[in-house]
Amino acid sequence: MVFYECLMTAKNTAHYNSLTALMKEISLKIVNNGGIVRSIQNQGVRQLPHRFKAKYADRDGNRYYEKGRFISVFYDASPSVMRQVEGILNLDEQILRNTHLKARNKFMDVNARENKNPYVQEIIREEESMKK
Repeated sequence: MVFYECLMTAKNTAHYNSLTALMKEISLKIVNNGGIVRSIQNQGVRQLPHRFKAKYADRDGNRYYEKGRFISVFYDASPSVMRQVEGILNLDEQILRNTHLKARNKFMDVNARENKNPYVQEIIREEESMKK
């Protein structure tokens, strides 16, 4: 399983209930296929770097958005499940943009091999100098 971070930008006018239902649908897809949802974070409404265009106009006829709601979902799943989650997000009208990243955690920076890790090498040198 791969640790993914899914970043999505939703319309700032999207209703809370529809976004909650979308997050539940994504979470169920991940869990039913053997994955683990670690975290869902709502970063709130922010100014977009440039004007985003929605697939369809909303009830008011608005198709361009200058503000958006940013949401992150962190999960462990197989690449096929990640593609299924992308498919769900691409079909949803409330999502303006989405992207998946292979997330890094602190354990990826630790190398268990002593000869490759400079921090482990430093500790070994300190211990050897203390023995002398």
